[in-house]
Amino acid sequence: MRKYSIYLTSLILIFSLSISSCKKDDKKDDDNNYMIGSLEFKLPSYILISQELDLAAYGILEPETGITYTWQMTGFSIDSTSGQSITVTAPSKTGDYIVYLTAKHNDFTSKSTFREVTVLDPSNQENFSGIINGADSIIDNRDGNKYYYKKIGNLHWFTSNLRWDGAGKPYDSINALNHIFGNLYSWNEATGGVTANGLANGPQGACPEGWSIPTKEDWEDFGTALAETPISFDNEWQGLGDKVAANATLNQKNIWKYSNNNLKSNTSGWNALPGGNSSNYFKSFANLNLFGFWWSASERDSNNGEYRFIHFDNENFPYNYASKSFFAASVRCVRKANS
Repeated sequence: MRKYSIYLTSLILIFSLSISSCKKDDKKDDDNNYMIGSLEFKLPSYILISQELDLAAYGILEPETGITYTWQMTGFSIDSTSGQSITVTAPSKTGDYIVYLTAKHNDFTSKSTFREVTVLDPSNQENFSGIINGADSIIDNRDGNKYYYKKIGNLHWFTSNLRWDGAGKPYDSINALNHIFGNLYSWNEATGGVTANGLANGPQGACPEGWSIPTKEDWEDFGTALAETPISFDNEWQGLGDKVAANATLNQKNIWKYSNNNLKSNTSGWNALPGGNSSNYFKSFANLNLFGFWWSASERDSNNGEYRFIHFDNENFPYNYASKSFFAASVRCVRKANS
C-alpha cells in the first residue's frame, strides 16, 4: 500500500510538472508579439539597367518606432543595406532579380516580403530583338525621342508606337515599358479631341509636328497596300495582323504570346507589339503581351472613337470602337510620303 502511495505521488508530481511546463510554453507563445500591419514597398515589375531607384518600406502600424528595415538585392549597386528609405542603382545587366525586405524589432516577431523585377536594356539589340528598323528616322523636338518610319502605300508610317509623355501613360505606369510599347492614350488625348477625314488629313494631336493621327482613309490606304487589293476600314483585314505583328523578344523571351494561328511574320516591317490597353481613366491596365490597339482619328459617334487591334491568337487586324475618354490605346503617326 505504501509502495502504491509513493507511486501515485510520483505520477501526480510528474503530471504537475508536465502541466507547469505546458503553461510556460503557452505563456511563451502568448508573449510572442506580432507586428500589426502588412510590410510593403513599391517596385515596378520592369526597370531599366542602371536606373536609380528610391525604395521605401511602409505598412507596419505597430510598433511605431524601433524597427530596423533590412534590404537584400543581389546584383544592385548595394547587395545589402538598412533603412526605411533607401536609394539604389539597378543592375547593369539585364535579367530577373529579387529584392527582399525584412522588418525587425527586439520585442516583436520579424516580418519579411519580396518583389520580383525584370531589368531591361531596350537600346541593346541582344535584349530587345526582332524589330525591323529602316534607314529613315526623325527626332521629336519635344523630347528628343527617335522614331523610324517607312513608306507603306501613299504614306509614311511610324514603325513603333508614340512615346511622347506629354499625355497618356505607359502600361501600368511603368516607365521602362514606354521604351518598348510607347504610351497609351485616350482618344481625346491622341487626337486632341478632333475627328477628321481624308488622306493624311488627320489632327496632329499627340504626334510630332508634321505628323498626324491616321484617319479612316489613312488606314484604308495602309490596308490596301498590304492586301494588294482595295480594302475598307470596316473590314476584318484577314491575314493582315500576321503581316504587321513583329515576332520580337525581350530578354530572350517572346513579347507576343505564341500561337500557330498568328505567326507574326511582320513582312510589312510595321513592328506591331502587344502593348495592351488601359481603361477606367488609367486606373486599370490589361492585355499586355496579348493584344495591341491603335487609334484612328475617326469616330463611331460623339462618345466613341475607332481603333484597330490584333490578338495574339488571330491573324486578322480588325477594328472596333471604345469610349473617347475611358479607354486608352497606342498611337502610330503618319504623314504624306512626299513630305
